[in-house]
Amino acid sequence: MKKAVSFLTSLLMLSSLTVPFIYAEDEAVSEENTSAAEEAGEESKDTPDAEETPAAEETPETEETTETEEPSEKEEKDFTVWHVNATAPAEGELIDDKENKEYIFKVVNPGGEKRGGTDKWDLQFRIRGFSIVKDHEYSIRYTISSDHMGTYYTKIANYDSSDVGDAVAGEVWHNQFGTSTIKSYIDGVVWENAETTYSNAWNNQSISSGDTLNVSCDFTGIADIPEAEWCFFLGGAGSTTTYDCFTPGTKLRFRNLVLTDNTTGETLVSAYPFTEIKVKGDINGDDVVDTTDLTLLSLCLLGDVTLDDAQIDHADFDGDGVFHIADVAELMRFLSKKIDTL
Repeated sequence: MKKAVSFLTSLLMLSSLTVPFIYAEDEAVSEENTSAAEEAGEESKDTPDAEETPAAEETPETEETTETEEPSEKEEKDFTVWHVNATAPAEGELIDDKENKEYIFKVVNPGGEKRGGTDKWDLQFRIRGFSIVKDHEYSIRYTISSDHMGTYYTKIANYDSSDVGDAVAGEVWHNQFGTSTIKSYIDGVVWENAETTYSNAWNNQSISSGDTLNVSCDFTGIADIPEAEWCFFLGGAGSTTTYDCFTPGTKLRFRNLVLTDNTTGETLVSAYPFTEIKVKGDINGDDVVDTTDLTLLSLCLLGDVTLDDAQIDHADFDGDGVFHIADVAELMRFLSKKIDTL
């Protein structure tokens, strides 16, 4: 159940808180030619050559303009950042919403067999540019929201989907392979420590309309993948997918996309991660509980500050499943030493 904020109550209690260039060239050439003809009679015969020179120079300029467009296209398709990968007729739109710290993915056309495509992999949200090492321990987490009911398939694999050692189709992880927990705002915990075997995690993951799933999973690398990708399949129905993953027009939101190699301590992927909180009462993640945390919560209740889901979850001090003014009051009591623990 999504964390709610009671603004009415907050306003009552927080009142006490202090907290066209070619034409120009032709005219210039014409003036030069007229002047040359007046000053040197027969020299005006050179005029055609003079006219041909700008014309000859125009072609490279046009080619240069075309060439300058290519780097921008390559930049948009930088595989080391999260991006859309679509195989015709599939189509998707991606917005990198830095202000709200999330990616917004719109399914324009899911593709699939009935539309002339292939399957769920016709439309993907993905990132590349990292490696997986066999026998290393990994942690993966992500948050996905959807405004329509649907399913998706997510995996970490090699680029070409060829078998590598024990990794079928080059997949070292997919869906709930490993020890996992999926928390749904609508349905509570919908999947916890469900799949500890590699072969049982091939099916798509469901998500309800208006729901948000917070997913975390620990797994062991079962093969060396020097060039790996993490992708979400969001496309149409095909030989392996009974129904389209999502209907056209569906908007999905992705946050807290993090992949960590626990063996080395290296973070391989990190996009809009949630705040890491180790100390109860610490909202800003600095491992200290002080008035800064109280101020953040107060401003959040007033709508002046946006906290991520991990911070909101952590701010439910009274344990009633709702973040509201009572939680702020609880933190105030702790800071004023009226209570010993939160």
